[in-house]
Amino acid sequence: MRSLVKHCLAVLLCLSARASPAKDQAVGDRLREEKVRCFSYLDASDQGVASVPRVKAMGFNCALAMLAGGPVERLLPLIEATDHAGLPLILVDYCDIKKYLATEQPGQRRVFIGADGQVAPHLSCPADARAWQVVFGQRALEFAQLRLAGHPSLCGRLVDTEDYSGLGDLACGGIWFCFCDQCFGSFLQSVGKGGEAVVPSQRQDWLIQHSLLDAYHLFQDQAVVAILKDIRKQIDALAPEFLLATYPWPLVPPGEQRMRVAWDARLARGLGTERAPFLLLAEHTYVWGYSPDVEELQAELRAQGLHFLAVTGFNPIPSEHVWWPEQMAASAYWASRRSDGYWIYVGDWVLLLASGRAPSGVWGDRTDAWVKQFTSVNRTIVSGRTASMPLLPLRPITDGFQLSDLYSPQCSSGTEMFVRRWSEIGLPWEGGELVALGQKAGAWLGFQRSVSRTDRYEISAWLTTGPDRPTVRLEVDGQPVGEAVDLYQRITMPGERVVFGNTDLTNGNHAFRLVATGKKEASTGYQIGLRAADIKRVGYSPENWWVIGPFDNTGEGFPAYDVEYPPEKELTLGAAYPGKGGQPVAWRQVRALPDGYLDLVPLFSERQHTVAYCLTYVYCPTDGPRTVLLGSDDCGKLFVNGRLVWGEAIGHSARRDQNGPRAEFHQGWNAVLLKVLQASGSWGAYFRVYDPQNGLKYSLVRTAE
Repeated sequence: MRSLVKHCLAVLLCLSARASPAKDQAVGDRLREEKVRCFSYLDASDQGVASVPRVKAMGFNCALAMLAGGPVERLLPLIEATDHAGLPLILVDYCDIKKYLATEQPGQRRVFIGADGQVAPHLSCPADARAWQVVFGQRALEFAQLRLAGHPSLCGRLVDTEDYSGLGDLACGGIWFCFCDQCFGSFLQSVGKGGEAVVPSQRQDWLIQHSLLDAYHLFQDQAVVAILKDIRKQIDALAPEFLLATYPWPLVPPGEQRMRVAWDARLARGLGTERAPFLLLAEHTYVWGYSPDVEELQAELRAQGLHFLAVTGFNPIPSEHVWWPEQMAASAYWASRRSDGYWIYVGDWVLLLASGRAPSGVWGDRTDAWVKQFTSVNRTIVSGRTASMPLLPLRPITDGFQLSDLYSPQCSSGTEMFVRRWSEIGLPWEGGELVALGQKAGAWLGFQRSVSRTDRYEISAWLTTGPDRPTVRLEVDGQPVGEAVDLYQRITMPGERVVFGNTDLTNGNHAFRLVATGKKEASTGYQIGLRAADIKRVGYSPENWWVIGPFDNTGEGFPAYDVEYPPEKELTLGAAYPGKGGQPVAWRQVRALPDGYLDLVPLFSERQHTVAYCLTYVYCPTDGPRTVLLGSDDCGKLFVNGRLVWGEAIGHSARRDQNGPRAEFHQGWNAVLLKVLQASGSWGAYFRVYDPQNGLKYSLVRTAE
């Protein structure tokens, strides 16, 4: 690599770039104006190189080539072919933070410490400038130098931040804020409190007590952006038009989506410029294509004045079924209308095209149709014409009921109510909404629904957002449930699922109303649109838990399943024990989500191959056996008053009520201990005791009754 860089610099001194400066500078502008139409992946095989003219002829205006940490020399034949074809090329590398941590001296790197005070040795502090330079900056500079040395098609570098190393975290630190000595100490100095001494496990609490947590988050955010801006400055000195890009990590739990957006904003703020907007190539849209959250991301980042392009991703080979050419072409068209373009993951399709062989099975023996459809749709996108494309179905709702299942729909006096199909207002989806066309605050849309048993229920709805939508509150039998929801958005879109909250319902019929409480100044009306609603029995689950961990579960399968860590031997809430890696762990109070799910992922920095214990107390008015309903991710054990009543060493996702063991409870307070083992990915549990008489209580302490 060093010899290549020296060669590039030598060539740079003696010849100018092959493309004119005007053409070089226009790469970012063209992608913005023509919409991104990105093909992946090209490679340097004979077939891959021969495919380049055909890919360009199909109307793609950029392509990805996977380098994956290898030497760039192996891609030179492909780079030369894209130079000749005039096809902008972005090289893709994995995020190799693991390699950085392994090669750097311990004293020269900053290790991530989470809000719980636990050290995550597999993560770098997000404010570690050296880590960003190694993971993001160095290769980008090499590629920019190669571009200047006579390869104008080489227009950018993408860092794939998805977790290919099995660590389950993002590039250059997790999406959570770091509380290491350097970060915390620098902040204290900045606010004139440099003399304070606070141990890592107490730092977040200290910031909360002093009303400084938001200031700390902003301080660290600015530190990361400053590092990224420095990298951008280095690249601009060589090639101001050089693009930087990423695949945002797709597997972020819903409760952490805001932090994921914050990281996207950091990258765009530090690495995007007017000449070279930062590219965000969405992965979470692989199977279904465009979804409203891509446009929401666009609106949010643009409101901050950032330079970026948010691009919808497609996987043409979803596991559910085979996409046909007409479906994918229509999807690409509508994605480009609603976002900054599309990129399509095609695997070995390019090789099949180049070889002239009709692919069997996957492509339905319709290779020519794929070429024809995408050539046509790319031309349409470039022209800006409005095309007549087939309607696309919305993602199916499997846990709710559709409008046809509602009965006795009603609306307030002076409000017009009707069913409107999406096609009637020019939206490319099947189905529609039940609309209440209100004129003022207080307008409402209502319906009735019966439940078969007295219990606690979670109420949710799919509500349309748009420029004429108000703020809406849910009322059940005249009583408000949850918080009001603002439905204003600059364009009309089928909304995502809104969970209003839990409420107690008796056996029988109930009245539900969506009430317009007001609207933003920018909103032009009080329309309430309902696509579907869901009333799900969730039962009575503990709202609060004691949680301790993480303990070690390293190895194949779940080796800690039969390991008796201290909480299995004693329940001493004031005790501390050595956890995974020797780090001290102690009990702390945690609140479950509204649906009863106890999400363990946000609680710990160490979230791979771990064990956590969760404790609550259940009050029973009488002695006797009861059914316990629980589900765990990945697996675990359940103890009631110290007795093992359920165990499973098979990993799976948590589902509500997926297991129903019987357990003996005595009159009074009973200690319930969950042991939840984790391999990777999501981590948590559902738990409740079946209670048709509603006589149980949950608490963190044994109170007198």
